[in-house]
Amino acid sequence: MLHTLLIRNIAIADNIEVEWKQGMTAISGETGAGKSILLNGLSLALGERADSSVVRHGEKRAEVTATFQVGRIASALEWLAERDLDQGEECILRRTVSAEGRSRAYINGQPVPLTELKALGEMLIDIHSQHAHQSLLRIDTHRTLLDDYAGLADQAQAVRHAWIRWQGKARHYNQLKAQADDNSARQQLLNYQFEELSALALEAGEVEALELEFRRYGQTETLVSGAYAARQFLEPETDGPGALDGLKQALHQLRNLNDTNPSLSNAMELLDSALIQSQEAVNDLDHYLASFEVDESRVQQVEERLDRIHTLARKHQVRSEALPGLIEELETELATLAEAVDGLDDLADEVNTLAETYQQQARELSAQRQAAATRMADDVMEKLHQLAMPGARFEVAFTELDKASPDGLDQIEFLVSMNPGQPVRPLGKVASGGELSRISLAIQVICAEHSTIPTLVFDEVDVGISGATAEIVGLMLRSVGERGQVICVTHLPQVAAQGHNHCVVSKEQQGQITRTRILPIQQESRVDEIARMLGGIDITAQTRAHAEEMLMRQQRQH
Repeated sequence: MLHTLLIRNIAIADNIEVEWKQGMTAISGETGAGKSILLNGLSLALGERADSSVVRHGEKRAEVTATFQVGRIASALEWLAERDLDQGEECILRRTVSAEGRSRAYINGQPVPLTELKALGEMLIDIHSQHAHQSLLRIDTHRTLLDDYAGLADQAQAVRHAWIRWQGKARHYNQLKAQADDNSARQQLLNYQFEELSALALEAGEVEALELEFRRYGQTETLVSGAYAARQFLEPETDGPGALDGLKQALHQLRNLNDTNPSLSNAMELLDSALIQSQEAVNDLDHYLASFEVDESRVQQVEERLDRIHTLARKHQVRSEALPGLIEELETELATLAEAVDGLDDLADEVNTLAETYQQQARELSAQRQAAATRMADDVMEKLHQLAMPGARFEVAFTELDKASPDGLDQIEFLVSMNPGQPVRPLGKVASGGELSRISLAIQVICAEHSTIPTLVFDEVDVGISGATAEIVGLMLRSVGERGQVICVTHLPQVAAQGHNHCVVSKEQQGQITRTRILPIQQESRVDEIARMLGGIDITAQTRAHAEEMLMRQQRQH
């Protein structure tokens, strides 16, 4: 529950500190005294957005700090623990807004995003506004109120998450399915290219070998001519001396000299060796020239093979040598596409499973809502009868939606009849402003009775009500406060008299400085405040007596 609230430099409030108690606390005060500042400050602590306009004139920063006892709020304790923000049973929410409009939020002294502050605040306090009856004209509000009444918020959230998971997976499947349709044409192209390249059966290094062979065929005439000319110098086929003949004649001349001089002997050995090597060179040239017996069919075969290879290389925009690697790439991509098709089937099964999960949870939620709707209608009508609307009828209508939604399978709408014998119709077409206010109050009270949130704030929800009905409203709010903490801003003495506690908001002026104060009151001061609410500025003995009687009656009732 809310333990303390500290407000500094918000509007005309310079420094307000309030300690809150269990039960129902009534807050009253003159119009314009600053009751709205109290609620605005509390809203800031709970994560509502704000700008520099909230900062008190002349100050650098506005600040609000709310301290809560969270020992019995399991959801809040779990939430804090998950984020390493827990500090035992006490939790402090703090918010600052600078004169330049910069806002900062803290939980237990740790800076947090505003969304975190808001998320935690929703577990700690529920604020019911005097304008809540306006939201009753929006059908979406009806579903939320029914879920609050029935305690189905977790189930509704589970259905929403199931819908989000289903739709997200379905979108992913549809994207892949569309991609798969495009991939089908791609797969056909890849298959054709793979088969075409596979049929080529190109081996590693084959291109280089073929090109070398082809170049050799192209150079045959030059090679043969050069080798033949060299042979002619050594041993001409036509008449005339060659190098071999010269060597032979030189060697013959030296052998006829019959001289044992070492130099001559060495020269003869060299010439003899040169003759042998020259004869071997002639033999090698003959073999070389014989190898140029060109097979024209082989030449054509090599030329055609190279032409096919180069054509495919140009087609795929790669070098001829890269074609073997390209085959491997095509094979890998084909395998990936095949896996994608298999994965698509698995994904379709997953989408169907998620759809079934959503449908099951949504049907269960729908059944729980319909069961709770009957109880809610009975409870609302009981409250309406207490609020001087004895002829009113209230129903919760269900209409099946055309398609699944994150909120379930049904559209939920509150219908009402204000007079016996008249059919129930939508709220906005039947109820007047005053009637709508009382219907809203009845719904808020029964939702509060079923709420798991420990602190409930009612901001002038009793507008448009007076007399005995106002006393009934006070009794209703007090009964809710018996089970937790209720803070009620009211102008009605009948409501304020029912509070377990009572605080008064006042405005005081010192020279050019105006301040708002909020103080708890007891006994005589409370009688004076109830008398003021009854009779206005001048408190007479009669209004005081009436105020005392109201408080005494409240004590006797409880």
